[in-house]
Amino acid sequence: MFRLVRFLKGHIPATLAAPLCKLIEAIAELAVPMIIASVIDTGIANGDKSYVIKYCSLIGVLAVGGFIISVTGQYLASKVALGFGTRLRSAAFKHINSMPISSCDKIGGASLVTRVTGDVINCQNALNMFLRLVLRMPFVVIGAFVMSMIIDPILSLMFLAMTIVLGATIACVLKLTMPRIKKAQKNLDEISRSTAQSISGARVIRAFSKQNDTKSGFAVTSNTAAETNISAAKISALLTPLTFAVVNLAIIAVLWFGGIKVNIGTLTQGETFALINYLQQAFFVIVNIGNVFSVFTRSSACAARVNEILDHPLPENGSLSELSDCDDIIKFDGVSFAYDGDYDVRDISFTLKRGKTLGIIGGTGSGKTTIVNLIERFYTPHTGTIEFCGADEAAYDINFLRKNIGYVPQRAAVLRGTLESNLKIADENVTRERQRNAMELAQASELWDRLGPDGVVENDGRNLSGGQRQRVSIARSLCRDNILYLFDDVTSALDYRTERDFINAVRSVPGAKIFVSQRISAVSGCDDILVLDGGQIVGYGSHETLKKECPLYAEFCASQSDM
Repeated sequence: MFRLVRFLKGHIPATLAAPLCKLIEAIAELAVPMIIASVIDTGIANGDKSYVIKYCSLIGVLAVGGFIISVTGQYLASKVALGFGTRLRSAAFKHINSMPISSCDKIGGASLVTRVTGDVINCQNALNMFLRLVLRMPFVVIGAFVMSMIIDPILSLMFLAMTIVLGATIACVLKLTMPRIKKAQKNLDEISRSTAQSISGARVIRAFSKQNDTKSGFAVTSNTAAETNISAAKISALLTPLTFAVVNLAIIAVLWFGGIKVNIGTLTQGETFALINYLQQAFFVIVNIGNVFSVFTRSSACAARVNEILDHPLPENGSLSELSDCDDIIKFDGVSFAYDGDYDVRDISFTLKRGKTLGIIGGTGSGKTTIVNLIERFYTPHTGTIEFCGADEAAYDINFLRKNIGYVPQRAAVLRGTLESNLKIADENVTRERQRNAMELAQASELWDRLGPDGVVENDGRNLSGGQRQRVSIARSLCRDNILYLFDDVTSALDYRTERDFINAVRSVPGAKIFVSQRISAVSGCDDILVLDGGQIVGYGSHETLKKECPLYAEFCASQSDM
């Protein structure tokens, strides 16, 4: 948790003032029992009304002043905690967006969401509690012990014994609850993952009438989380009755032995009352210490999970931000890469010249999309090199590199907003005329005319068909001039006529292009075609050459009779 202190930047004065206010409140609180003792032993015992009124008024002033100081401290602590949470959440979100996609895949989207939301909130709440109690709690306990020593050193030993017993009790409870709390945080990830999967796959689940199975699976996950939390709660629930028992026994002892001392005249009634007050003050603080440690235990587990994100190494970023006039736009030289385990693509070598088109075709899982991901630097090749415009891709500033590549993913990514806001993702300054032209090239002019630039697009494009989402995604990439365009199986939801019209239209767009597809019709017109099978190149050449020399390509052509 202390590693996150750097996110307090900008709130240092309030961070120091909040516990100071609570310290002043504690001083006022410790003064009250001694004043009451004086009122009992002097004012009431002597029947001095003016003395009683005077010191009761002082108690009232301390109460009002302590209340004002306490509220001020609470406000400052809350302000600091909220600022801390905002900075931490922003830093975690920014870091996630800079992490390698392979790392995000490994941690899991549900876990990342839980860490940025729930875990950060737990850290924020722990800081709020820390600022309010960090000085007050030990000061009250130590102050109450010192004041009891001043009143009666022998009876104060009961105070010390109670503190030791309570400390041991709290330590035992925390030792038993910590592992369960950490396990409970992991269970939250599973609940988030199960929920996200059920929502995203709702149509498939309903189509196959698997609602009951999904509910059962979620119930198992939810019950496991509940059992873990209940187990921790049962142990934590022992804390309050145990501490109450210890303190009540201490109070009984003080009353018993204090009464004896009052009878023999070595202790006054007011001092006995003050001792009990100090004992109770310390009791409430010590009980809160147990609750605070419980919160800190949970927050420490959350902080560790957030730190795991912040400590995750980011990919090295180059500094090159200019392009040479090299004719080779993309050059793969012996590139191999594996997501996990065996290589998914092996020894890939090819060159794409400026203004030329390259088709990549192959069966499912042959490595087509992996090559696109490597070009976009979503992943780094394990062996071999990838050159972009004559320089190693790793030498480029990653943002500069991607601003020169028009990327259309295999799964059309349409965001909630308007049609225009989706197209402006490529270029914030793109004109509406350019947007309209891009939609025409993507064969989506009827969608532009029907919706208009201000037409509402629902989350994930639910109010659009699959083909419309693909064409909006294509148009987005065409709203900016690029050196290279990557079309990753972008015509899978289009009919053959629309696909043909799009391919013919996009040929007029300047820049090199890579078409990834399982359809011969999408790649047959390319200058060169790369045929993949099992992550390896089994054919490379023109359409006519491959029909004669590549059996797999010839098989594709034969299976798609229209070619």
